[in-house]
Amino acid sequence: MSQPGLKKSTNTDTTAETQPQSGAEVMYTTVYTFVIYDHDKGTTVIHPRMATRQTIANMRGKVNEETAWVVEVGDLDPMGFYSGEKTPNKL
Repeated sequence: MSQPGLKKSTNTDTTAETQPQSGAEVMYTTVYTFVIYDHDKGTTVIHPRMATRQTIANMRGKVNEETAWVVEVGDLDPMGFYSGEKTPNKL
C-alpha cells in the first residue's frame, strides 16, 4: 500500500521502495557529527566526517544530537561514515 500523494516506482527491478514494509530494506539512516579525544593535541576535537551511532560508539566518540541528519544508506562507506557529496547546512 503506498502513501497518499506518492507515486509507485516505475522501475522494473525490485527495490526497497516497491517491497512491502515488513520485508523492506532500510533505505535511510541518521548520521551525526561527533567529538573524539585527540591524543596528539591532548583534547577533544570534532571529527571531520559524519557517521552512524554505531561507528561513533566503535571510535568511543560522543554524538552531537543536534546535528542529526537523515541520509540514504547508499551514501555510507563500509565503515559507517557518510560519504555523500552534500553536507548539511551549518547554522
